[in-house]
Amino acid sequence: MAILFYDSSIMSPMILALLLLASLGCLFGLARRRQQCRPLTPWRLPVIGNFHQLTSLPHRGLHNLSQIYGRMMIVYFGSAPYFVISSADLAREVTKTHDYHFSNRVKSTASRLLFAGSDDLVFSPNSHFRRQAKKLCVNELLSTKRVQSFYYIIEEEVAELVAKIRFSCQDGHSDIDLSSLFIGVANNIVCRAVLGQKCTDGGNGDGTMGELVKEATELLTAFSFGDFFPFLAWLDSLVGFNKKGIQISQALHEFLDRVIDEHEIQPPACRTEDGENNRKDFVQIITELQKNDMSGLQFTRDNIKAILLDMFLAGTDTSAASMEWTMAELAKHPRIMKKVQDEVQSVVGEQPKITEHHINRMKYLHCVVKESLRLHAPFILGRQTFTDLTLGGFKIPANSSALINSWAIHRDPLIWDRPLEFLPERFMDRSSDYKGQDHNYIPFGQGRRSCPGAHFSVSEIEYALANLLFWFNWELPDGMAAEELDMSETAAQVSHKKLPLRLVPVPKAV
Repeated sequence: MAILFYDSSIMSPMILALLLLASLGCLFGLARRRQQCRPLTPWRLPVIGNFHQLTSLPHRGLHNLSQIYGRMMIVYFGSAPYFVISSADLAREVTKTHDYHFSNRVKSTASRLLFAGSDDLVFSPNSHFRRQAKKLCVNELLSTKRVQSFYYIIEEEVAELVAKIRFSCQDGHSDIDLSSLFIGVANNIVCRAVLGQKCTDGGNGDGTMGELVKEATELLTAFSFGDFFPFLAWLDSLVGFNKKGIQISQALHEFLDRVIDEHEIQPPACRTEDGENNRKDFVQIITELQKNDMSGLQFTRDNIKAILLDMFLAGTDTSAASMEWTMAELAKHPRIMKKVQDEVQSVVGEQPKITEHHINRMKYLHCVVKESLRLHAPFILGRQTFTDLTLGGFKIPANSSALINSWAIHRDPLIWDRPLEFLPERFMDRSSDYKGQDHNYIPFGQGRRSCPGAHFSVSEIEYALANLLFWFNWELPDGMAAEELDMSETAAQVSHKKLPLRLVPVPKAV
């Protein structure tokens, strides 16, 4: 003890100052290393993590947090940490530089229930089977040539949509629910392309398959205790979540089994008027590939049903929502609606029917749809890495989950001029497409996990909108001013208008 007192008593002020500086340097270095190793995390509560900071619209809540904690931050959804990315450059690192390493999907309780453990394209982890199955689907089901062979379905269903709207005009200047009509036409187009039959002959696509897909979509976006609080997973059974998922899954699989059986017993007629054998539906194509062993893959019946279910879940809600938002934006911006209507009229002229050739010449319509998808893109599903890596200078451990907030990227003022405004003209001289080549514009994602059905979806959206703008003028109901149109949105994987879009169609003397 005496020695210690002695030693401390004879220390010079310079030595004390050096020790103090060394201590501060160590602390600073440690803090810096920690900061370099992990992104910032918003202050969180025990158990619930950052849920209380996300608001009712998670994509907006995450954007607000990123303004404080950076373009890559760790957000805790309950006990599940996610690396949330709100920067185009960092998103490109995930989907380009580390595309292979981030090629696993964050699987949810709902997806496990719906697919009953079968490998599909959307939710299955990266594997040889998934890579080959996606290649097969892109080449045989979703290629440009194949989409063109389905174009007659889009034309026929949109013609029925126009006829329904025309019929409603007989009652005078009454408004119609476009949101429901868009869901109906999207469901029927996908049903006919996939199964060779309509979802329903009624008005709103609420037949057997249409209703089941709606329930499945709602289940995928519903809250599950097991996804965010693994120790409370038993509550999913208690509140009926698991039972509901199993019921929907069984009903979907029974329906798809019947359709596949019917195709095997008696394939539908698929010849066109000129004799070409190119009107096969998805079920017919994929079962023939399986039967003839042309794919090189061992497709089981469950694999086929899982892939067909992917087509419905990815192809109906997104297309309907995009039509809804685009018409809403046009109703809110009469100048833009007039401009795109003039283009449609100029291109079609006095022709009695709009064709795919006409659509290809409607440059401003393409810009309108792109701008709508910029502002109202679906929230991109989470990815998961299977190995350690470095992202944006931070160390990311294996099995980490990442979310790319495309909503935030599409509103980044460093990328977009007047980002909150609906300005289709911004795409007139911009070479953005839907393939993810422009990493600032990713409405359908990028890389291995991008949506392979983008071309099909956009073809459907553009053709429907062109017809609505060609055959009708559109007014807001009850003398509502354009600035009064409610543009509130729902909180879901695919965001719809909170209130259905109701507009007044006025037939044009074309």
